[in-house]
Amino acid sequence: MKFQVDRSDFHKAIATVESIIPAREIRSIISNILIEAEKDRVVLTATDLEMGIKTSIPVKTQEKGKITLPAKKLSQAIREFRGGEILFQSDNEDRITVQDASGVSKARITLMGTPADEYPVIPTLDDSKYTSFPVAVATEMIRKTGYSMAEEDARYVFNGLYIINEGKKVSFVATDGRRLSKVTREFPEALAFKDGVILPNKAVKELQKVMDASEEGRIAFDDRERRIYFQLGGVNLITKLIDGQFPDYNQVIPRKLDSFVKLTRTGLETSLRQVAVMAAEPSRQVRLTFGGNALSIAAATPDIGEAQDTLGTEYGGEEVTIAFNSNYLLDVLKIVGTDDIELGFSSASAPAMVKDPDDPEFIAVVMPMKI
Repeated sequence: MKFQVDRSDFHKAIATVESIIPAREIRSIISNILIEAEKDRVVLTATDLEMGIKTSIPVKTQEKGKITLPAKKLSQAIREFRGGEILFQSDNEDRITVQDASGVSKARITLMGTPADEYPVIPTLDDSKYTSFPVAVATEMIRKTGYSMAEEDARYVFNGLYIINEGKKVSFVATDGRRLSKVTREFPEALAFKDGVILPNKAVKELQKVMDASEEGRIAFDDRERRIYFQLGGVNLITKLIDGQFPDYNQVIPRKLDSFVKLTRTGLETSLRQVAVMAAEPSRQVRLTFGGNALSIAAATPDIGEAQDTLGTEYGGEEVTIAFNSNYLLDVLKIVGTDDIELGFSSASAPAMVKDPDDPEFIAVVMPMKI
């Protein structure tokens, strides 16, 4: 194998695929990247056995071939190498050398690889199985729901993003059991699965890295193997789905709330950040007291200090105090696109809701804490 490639483009392609490789994988075949030199391009592939990612860039190929190389060392070597164009070649002993293609620099890096036939096979689907989806819309939907996904919850169905479509209406839902977010949009085409699917947390995060709103997206579904396939510009991402029944999120969403208070997003966010400095760890609890046309926000840590702030509101009902994890409220406020929000509640123990008046298809539910 021998090819000439722009160093910056090559490093960017390596960075695109290497991020899915688990940090704990050392000297394992899946700690490597598969590199395949074809006629006028090089294809890079990585996998963690649950998910696979593939991308390609144009190169000047002199000899076709393929090899796997340790991802972290390869990335470091290409990132630090001097020169704009590099010459990349392998020998019969699965060893590669990297040199300056112009010959100006005498630097040379040698890296040992392993045969490509030992690398796990990444599944593919026929192009006819794919349908298009709006990348810009999907990006926004992930941004408005992804923060509610659990990370490593024992209830594994919470560790992902639930996607369900009714005709062309597609909903993204995420919950970690303490908060929930849901957004619905209409797609040009119905997605390929009839029942809802749960996209793993890690796959969602990788999608966010590679989705470019200016490019077309395509998606396919393999029901038998329980995999979803994405084509995003020059990147292909394949992931297994989380098996299990996603909870009935409609039971969590309050059907009726006694009060809705209008607030400015920036005002509430600023106040929460100031007061949360004194919130006790790890609960990060802040207490919101509504009454007398005002919202009082307070937090305290015993033997350290306390903080309080007050915002004006139009709420004139009976005084009620509700405690929340401040981070959960701040996470919602960061993704709301308007400067006005509505905070709905019924009691100190019932779920509260944050709504964006400009986006009726988005809701965020936050569970209160015990005071």
